[in-house]
Amino acid sequence: MTTPKPDIPAAATPASPTTLTQEADRDFFKEPAFSTTTPKDDPVPSPTVETTKLGIKPEPKVDVAAAPVVATTTNGQAQETPITPKADAATPAAPAPTPAAAAPTSPTTITPATTTVATSAVPGITAAIAAAVSSTNDVDMPLAPETPIEELNLSIEESIEEDSDQDEALSDDDLRENGTESEEARQARQVQDRIEELQMRNNILEASLDETVTEKHRIEGEYSRAIGYSQDLHRQLIDTQQKLQKRERDYEVMSKNYLEHVRLIRATDDDHSTIIDRLTQLKASIEHLVRKAQGSRSVNLNKEVVIEHFKNSGLLEGFPIPADKLEAFHLNLYMESVIMSTLVTRFFGKALSCIFSFNEGFKDIYDWMHERNEKLAVRWRQQLCVMITQDPATKTRQEEEVNAAATELSELVTKVYTNANELSKLKDLCNKAFELSVAMTALESVISPETVALGTAFDEENMGTSLKSNPEGKVALVIFPSFVDKERAFNIRPKVWCY
Repeated sequence: MTTPKPDIPAAATPASPTTLTQEADRDFFKEPAFSTTTPKDDPVPSPTVETTKLGIKPEPKVDVAAAPVVATTTNGQAQETPITPKADAATPAAPAPTPAAAAPTSPTTITPATTTVATSAVPGITAAIAAAVSSTNDVDMPLAPETPIEELNLSIEESIEEDSDQDEALSDDDLRENGTESEEARQARQVQDRIEELQMRNNILEASLDETVTEKHRIEGEYSRAIGYSQDLHRQLIDTQQKLQKRERDYEVMSKNYLEHVRLIRATDDDHSTIIDRLTQLKASIEHLVRKAQGSRSVNLNKEVVIEHFKNSGLLEGFPIPADKLEAFHLNLYMESVIMSTLVTRFFGKALSCIFSFNEGFKDIYDWMHERNEKLAVRWRQQLCVMITQDPATKTRQEEEVNAAATELSELVTKVYTNANELSKLKDLCNKAFELSVAMTALESVISPETVALGTAFDEENMGTSLKSNPEGKVALVIFPSFVDKERAFNIRPKVWCY
């Protein structure tokens, strides 16, 4: 028995059954790309939107009033089976799965009035219609049996138009996800992103500004404290400068008073350092005078005269070398010791001064005062030295004494050294000795000459050697005595010759 073919108008068919079947199969077997992000404006996704997101082409809606009727044959008898679509929920939580197409029990063909449909295409058409019915958001309505195919085609076209309107009404996020974002939406999104970026930068700048302001306040506080410290230091500096200036004025007054006091008790301004220099110069002057008087290789030396003088002094008896074996340098060293001994006897050996006529009485009075009050005795001695130097008659007496000592020494030198005339140099030596004697006596602790005993072992630390002296021998001749004070704070080493 042959099933009658329904008449389907050609104008109402949007596409061929073959094409519809291929597109339905392709969309059905395509792997969906699920998205876990739900748009903000659509908290409950619709099946149509989810289908669009998954990349599935929306199928046309089918009018529930015009449900298709599929003719089947069972046991040689024809039956009409209506296809009832599944009812969609009002607000589905997830898109409903596409129902599988029912496999016909026997091949069936749907032939429109002007188009012949192969029996093998019926399952594809049935699946496409089921997908379209399941993808719509409309409320499912049961299809009345024996619905004309024309009404079914009109329902499909209306469903396609409604789906197109829904596609246009999709949000910008859906369009971006589907790659169909418009230019205006893209520009608006870029502007919004730029605004958010600038807002973020603004927040960062505000935070940085707050930190900078806080740091500025901290630095201003430190600067204020530093200014306060600076002002305090400046005031302290001014006070210190004022105190320093006052102390400088006080020091000037004290220095002036001290100098006036010193002038009353000190005959000269000499101290230990200046006296050391003057004694060293005196010793060098004696050495130079003898060297010049003897001439080159002692050609002017008269050995007989100097040996005779050597014997008369009594020093030759204890000398380790006999008279006939004395060399020229021995005799020259002896002449240096003779000149220095004369200066000690006439100038350095006096208690107060060589021109003071009361030297012997002075010594007795000074010793008596020193036993009872040492400080007053020292002050009295210093005041006597000042009176002697300030006495107008002192200069005349000094010249007389210097001339007498220089003349005595000049006569001896002239006899010992032929053609020698050293009177002027001898006067200069006597003047130096006189002034040194007064200066050493006017000190608080008197500096006086001290001879070294003959036969004493040589002490390198406390003695100075002379020409061809044995550093391991004993003292045989004292050329220049030592000068010391009572406290041994001042000490000039003696010049000796050892054998």
